[in-house]
Amino acid sequence: MNPIYHAVIDAGSSGTRLFLYAAEPAAYPTISLIAEIEHSATPSGKKEDGINNFVDPGSPSKQNDVLRETIYPLLDSIRPIIRECGVSTADVRVDLLGTAGMRYAERMYGRAAIEAFYTILRQGIVAAGFMPGQIRTCDGFTEEGVWTWINLNDLERDIFRTDNDPVGVLEVGGSSAQITYSNADTPPGGFVTSYVSVNNRTFPVFCNTYLGLGQDDARKAMRVNLGSKANYCFPIGFRANLDIGDSLDGVGHYKLTEEGDYKFIECNAVYEQVISELCASMRLPDLTETEVEFVATDAVYHSTKFWEAHKNPYQLTKYISEICHSVESFPGIETNEFVQAQVANATYIRALLYGNNGLFKSNPAVLSHALASRADGRTRLTWTRGYLIQAYAVNDATINPD
Repeated sequence: MNPIYHAVIDAGSSGTRLFLYAAEPAAYPTISLIAEIEHSATPSGKKEDGINNFVDPGSPSKQNDVLRETIYPLLDSIRPIIRECGVSTADVRVDLLGTAGMRYAERMYGRAAIEAFYTILRQGIVAAGFMPGQIRTCDGFTEEGVWTWINLNDLERDIFRTDNDPVGVLEVGGSSAQITYSNADTPPGGFVTSYVSVNNRTFPVFCNTYLGLGQDDARKAMRVNLGSKANYCFPIGFRANLDIGDSLDGVGHYKLTEEGDYKFIECNAVYEQVISELCASMRLPDLTETEVEFVATDAVYHSTKFWEAHKNPYQLTKYISEICHSVESFPGIETNEFVQAQVANATYIRALLYGNNGLFKSNPAVLSHALASRADGRTRLTWTRGYLIQAYAVNDATINPD
């Protein structure tokens, strides 16, 4: 049986990536990554930071620009790869699934506006000669977090072919955070239970998504709440004129007005406030008694890896206390946006993990380590692969990627 070529576009809040896979349906399907495409800049020279930035019902021309600036460059990049595989573009299904950035856009503009925007994307994919599949926003409770859990546990624990126990996953992205784990207990309040069946192994999976608890959105909230005192979250000596800043949808661009002057108490307090306010109606789960091992990805990995603390994230508190104060501890901070944000991001991640409302405050050992999403130049930990594992798993039913 020839493989099925399937492209999945991860339309994230901070960028858009296309993953091209070869799928072989089976009880335990084979999902092989053929190519991964991401462009840091658009053809017009602007930073590519998510299709949600093109959503504007009052400006049809701006919305149509999403094809030329983002979608077509991705599709054009895989054309030669598809030819080498001996496949026509018309036989390559393209799914585009928006995540937290598009969920936020729907809050701002309403569902009808987002559906109209997705119609533009669908028509563009057809015009480019590809087969359109699902073009929509994925659900954080029953889809994105669950797909991340499937992929990570397949790669790290091989749970669908062995009797190994799965790990829980804390994924902190740009706009949202997902907590996903499997347990025989009753799920915590606010969590949704999904049942994952692959290779005749079935797991009840609890998942909750927290819009606004992503690293970038938390940092933007910090800038707004601290105002001119946002420099309390940047290392001492960091010059304000070098700050690349953060853009807030519909608000404007925020940059430092004063030189960095890191103060842990003040910086931590504003992040504690952000977490408390966002979790007022949807509390983080109490993991005091859990025996489930957790791993963390994405923003947690990047914040800890900077100091080689990813193997023991609890060390983050130590490094923040000892290193965050001086700009000299951050080579490249003058021009690198990720280094510039390291102190602010690390302070936030520490609060989210171990602070007053921290997920692992009462049981730090539950979080064993943080995992890198990429290895050998490719992304390993991506929900897109988990999505296809679930779609192409044959469990006494017809294969149905829909």
